[in-house]
Amino acid sequence: MFRSGKEVIDWVSEQLRFGIRPGLERMEAALSRLDNPHLKIKTIHIAGTNGKGSTVTYLRSVLQDAGYRVGTFTSPYIETFNERISLNGVPISDDDLAWCANVLKPIVEEINQTSMGPFTEFEIITLISFIYFKHYQTDVVIYEVGLGGRLDATNVISPIVCGITNIGHDHEAILGETLVKIAHEKLGIVKNEVPLFTTEENEDVLKEFVEVTNQKNSPFVQSLKMYPATQVHVNQNGLQFDWPHLKDVELTMKGTHQIKNATLAYSIIQYLKEKRIFSISDVNIYRGMKEAFWKGRFEVIHENPTIILDGAHNLEGMMQLCETVKTLYPTERRLFMVSVLKDKDYEKMFNHMNEVADHVYFTTFDYPRAQSAKAQYEAYHRENSSYEEDFHELLDHLLGEVEEDECLVITGSLYFISEVRKSLVR
Repeated sequence: MFRSGKEVIDWVSEQLRFGIRPGLERMEAALSRLDNPHLKIKTIHIAGTNGKGSTVTYLRSVLQDAGYRVGTFTSPYIETFNERISLNGVPISDDDLAWCANVLKPIVEEINQTSMGPFTEFEIITLISFIYFKHYQTDVVIYEVGLGGRLDATNVISPIVCGITNIGHDHEAILGETLVKIAHEKLGIVKNEVPLFTTEENEDVLKEFVEVTNQKNSPFVQSLKMYPATQVHVNQNGLQFDWPHLKDVELTMKGTHQIKNATLAYSIIQYLKEKRIFSISDVNIYRGMKEAFWKGRFEVIHENPTIILDGAHNLEGMMQLCETVKTLYPTERRLFMVSVLKDKDYEKMFNHMNEVADHVYFTTFDYPRAQSAKAQYEAYHRENSSYEEDFHELLDHLLGEVEEDECLVITGSLYFISEVRKSLVR
């Protein structure tokens, strides 16, 4: 029996050794023994390569402003494990984590002894979330896909609406080498007659979207075409723009790519309004969009000098980060502190970084998939770089050296950003 949140986290972390094991049979077997809590809550399902967390945040912020009890299921966490399962932005308590895990543990142990087992870390966390959100009678839960879609542990839900942000090159060893193959996996979240909204723009990929939604008889909406943003103004406080019928919308999350994430959320909100699933006013939308905040996504944690945390963990993320840095800090000397994972296409990421960085400091952190600082440095292979394996030492050095006319961008894996953030907060 678990008596603390820490005991639960240790138990869940032990499952990491089983790696990623795509498939839904373990989930379905456990849920049937739990009396299917996932079918007793309203859900929204969000997939995509980049921008899932931000889209979830915009949705949560607007729905919460409208007075609803909104659950969110996201990954990875930035500060504490508990934030992966949150209600109205408040992470699950240690007591509730222990209670939910105690309900689940005998079921997991039973199924682990069968040919279906063992459960993965992500599956157990997903199951805990279903127990928690059903118990607290949440009005709606927004589930962020962990990996892909079709075989992801979250894909047991019956959502009222689905969203896919975009299709990019990530997890190719698992999802496929082409964008169309990756799209096919992510489109696995589409359910019969459940609408799908997307901000994807690649024409070849969109053909796959049309084909899958036609097969499923699912209404399909290209959010950027239905709600184009105009009159876009970018400044250091965020963004301002117009949507049709909604003028002077403000976002405090930075980078023009956030308009896409906000538009995806907005198009889903409009659908929820039109179908009278939820009652949401324009004031709720204005306030919710402006107040939305997501840790570790172009998060300015210090000014004069500017220090930015951004989990640009893949090629598309790095391109967006570099574009935002170039726009907002055109004259500053830009220093990058970077740590990426071994399984990313980091050489292409580094090519984009080289276009905006005056100096790059490579480092690493204690994580099985983390690439060594030296290996990153050798892959970058340019004179404006150096490396230090101990990120604590490098961080202390840079914080002491960075000048007021410089901009320090700390980026790479979200797991790395999580570790850095803990050090800075401490």
